[in-house]
Amino acid sequence: MLAPEPDQDLGELIQIALDVAGSLDPREVIARILERGTHAVQADRATLSSLVDDHVVIEATYGRAGELTWVGQRYSLDYFEGQPLVQKAIDTLRPAFGGRLAADRAAPEFREALTSVRHVAVVPVVAGGQAVGMLVFSRYEDREFTSRDLAALTLLGTISGLALRNARLFEEGNAARKRADETATRLGAAVEAAEDVASQVRLDEVLRRLLQRAGAAVDADGTSLARLEGTEMVIESTPTGELVGSRWPLMPKVLAGVSQGRPVELTAAEYTGAPEGLESVVQPYRRFLVAPLAIGGETIGLLAMGRKTDEPFDPAAVQSLQHFSTLGALLLRNARLIAQAQKAEQAKSEFMSMAVHELRAPLTVASGYLGMALEGAFGELPTALKDVLATAQRKTEEAKLLADELLTVARLEGKVLTPKAEPLSVTEALQEAVARARPRAELAEAKIQIEGGDESTVLADRAMVGKILDNLLNNALTYSDHAPTIRIQARHESSQMAIAVVDDGTGVAPADQARIFERFARGTDRLSREKPGSGLGLYLSRGLAEQMGGSLQLQASEPGEGSTFVLRLPLATS
Repeated sequence: MLAPEPDQDLGELIQIALDVAGSLDPREVIARILERGTHAVQADRATLSSLVDDHVVIEATYGRAGELTWVGQRYSLDYFEGQPLVQKAIDTLRPAFGGRLAADRAAPEFREALTSVRHVAVVPVVAGGQAVGMLVFSRYEDREFTSRDLAALTLLGTISGLALRNARLFEEGNAARKRADETATRLGAAVEAAEDVASQVRLDEVLRRLLQRAGAAVDADGTSLARLEGTEMVIESTPTGELVGSRWPLMPKVLAGVSQGRPVELTAAEYTGAPEGLESVVQPYRRFLVAPLAIGGETIGLLAMGRKTDEPFDPAAVQSLQHFSTLGALLLRNARLIAQAQKAEQAKSEFMSMAVHELRAPLTVASGYLGMALEGAFGELPTALKDVLATAQRKTEEAKLLADELLTVARLEGKVLTPKAEPLSVTEALQEAVARARPRAELAEAKIQIEGGDESTVLADRAMVGKILDNLLNNALTYSDHAPTIRIQARHESSQMAIAVVDDGTGVAPADQARIFERFARGTDRLSREKPGSGLGLYLSRGLAEQMGGSLQLQASEPGEGSTFVLRLPLATS
């Protein structure tokens, strides 16, 4: 068969370039290179190999009959030492041809095929100035490759190099995008798990959800969470509650992993010498994963997971667990801090309640004896002594009132103050509060007016509402440098009743308005400093309002112009 004319070669090579460049799928590119190249140089077989590090990887072979075989075998580059023709092509980056390959020095699986080959052309696949692979064209007839084939072989190698490189880059880009998508998915799952855990503030519920989410992330059959104390772990939570509070030494391998902030995977064979009492717990599992919960360089917990089958944990799942563990550590620390604060608050409230109870008893006894003495039960007293005892009795009563306030605060903060939700007439509540304040109002020459009559009914605790109104009226009478006028207004606001207490007193300084509802808060102006008071009235009043499903706010206040406080309570349904 005569070789094609040069212009025919060029046309076919151009078509090869266009055809090969038409795909970015590496396997498709390889198939087109082999098929088109075989016909272009009139070969009987073509083999494409990649050069990867210090190995040659056979990608595929193609025969004239149309069969395309993917091989995928790897061989050391030392293989070239026995094939001078191949070595020459790789060294010079130019096609090399002449004779055949040395069959006796080839890999055993290729020796039989090479015995039928009469002539070979080795074409280096070049990209970026270096060989990234090679094309080997074989002819079974006694028709050697000549210089007439050189241009076609050179161009074919260049086309193949560019096309193969582009296909590889495209494949790597797709792989990178896939990895990025997988990472984004894992991060999304970690964030979703963290949001689920973050929806809870109770420590026991946070621990339960941490275990649940961690076990699901790595497909574990059993989980536990422990806090780290030196070289030991203290079990803090398990799904069944078993072993909670028990203390166990950590294996050296686990300690090493924890110190580096990385998860440690163990087989059943590696997890030997379990501490006495722990054998029955670990015995059902064949694989273990221990992951540290670390934040700010401090390991605050250990997640231990077990799998009953002897299958390694999926690295992608372990990586996802690490993302979740970082967020989980933050949530666990916050839950522990909240739990500690709640315990401290409860202890403080219990102490306050106990102390006030102990204080009220002697105050009641002292007030009783003082009253008896003033009434003459112990004989006639000198006038001067009577005055002293009357002052002592008044101060004792003030101390009892303060003790009662402190006791109410302790019960409120200890969540033991349960309000009654009963229908209460707003008009009656306001009239009763004004009646209680009238003696003091008359002494101060103050005016208290209930503006408008509203026969509405609220759901509230009569005693608590009375306490709030008493505090508001008492403040209005106290913090004024003239005979004050106090107006009480009641109006509907959607499903609530708003009761406004408006005074024309000294008002609240702007700097104090944000803190007057805090515990023990007092105004910083001169009149506030001069007047006696515990600073608990507004704090207690707001707490009582919120206990009844309402609120108490300072709606407006101007120094020297007075203040408006608004108490809102839920309306009773008809």
